[in-house]
Amino acid sequence: MTPVMPYDPEALLSARFKAACADGRPAEIRRLSALWQIDVYGGQAELDDKVEELLWTATLLLAGTGKRGRKPRLDFFLMHMVTATLFVPSLLNVIPSMESKATLLRAFVPVLLMYLTVRGRPRIDPGLIMSYPAVPRPPNSAGNASAPDASAIGDPHSTEDASPWPAIVASVLHAPDAHTVKAIRSLYYAAQRYGRTPPGGAFGAFDREGRETHDGMGQVDGTVFLRAAGVVMDTLGWVSYGQKAGSWDRSALGWDDAWKNGD
Repeated sequence: MTPVMPYDPEALLSARFKAACADGRPAEIRRLSALWQIDVYGGQAELDDKVEELLWTATLLLAGTGKRGRKPRLDFFLMHMVTATLFVPSLLNVIPSMESKATLLRAFVPVLLMYLTVRGRPRIDPGLIMSYPAVPRPPNSAGNASAPDASAIGDPHSTEDASPWPAIVASVLHAPDAHTVKAIRSLYYAAQRYGRTPPGGAFGAFDREGRETHDGMGQVDGTVFLRAAGVVMDTLGWVSYGQKAGSWDRSALGWDDAWKNGD
C-alpha cells in the first residue's frame, strides 16, 4: 500500500486508481483484507461488532488524519467511508443468510483500503482527533445567548448541562452541500450508540499483546464522534450562524507534499 510517488497535486481520481493498481498494491490490499475475520456463527452480535469497527475506523480516518498545528483537512473521499458505513446495518437487515451478510462486510474493507491508498495513505493520529473540542459550539453562540429563567433545570449554556447535538443538527440542515448533512447524520448515529465508550474501549485500540495499535489510542473514547462532528461543522461552516460555507479537502492529504503550500 505504499503511495504512488511522486505526489501529483493535479492527478484525477481515475489516474490515482490506475497508478495504485500496480507494483503489488492490489495483492497487499487482498492480504490485509483477509486479516479481518468474521465469525459466520456469531449471529447478530458479530454483525453489530463489525459495524461498530467500521464506524470507528471511518471516523478516525476522516477527522484524525490531518497535521497537528495545521488547519483541519477533511478528505472528500474518506468522508464517503463514514457516510457509506451508515447504510451497512440496513443492508444487513434485508440480507437473508449470515454468509451473505459476511460477504458484504468483507467487501467493504478492500474498498476502504484502496481509497486510503489513493489518498496517499494518511496515518491516523488519535491525539489529533482528541485535541478537538469535546463540546463544539456554533460561532458567537455565547455572546448571543439569553439568560435562562431561574426555574430552568440546569444551565443550557453550560458544557456540563447542555448537549451540542441540537445546535449541530439544526444548523447542518441548512448546509448547501448535502455531503455535510450526510456526514453529520452518520456521526450522530455513531455517537448515540458508541458515545459512552470509555478511554481505550474502541475496537482495535490494542493488539493481542495489549499494545496500542496507534500511539494514543488508549486515550480515545466515545467523544470522537462528537469531536469529529464539530470539526465538520467548523470546516464546512455553521452557515445558519453566519459562517461562510467551507469545502472538503481534495489534496490527497496522505502525501507529505500535499501540505507544503499553506494550510
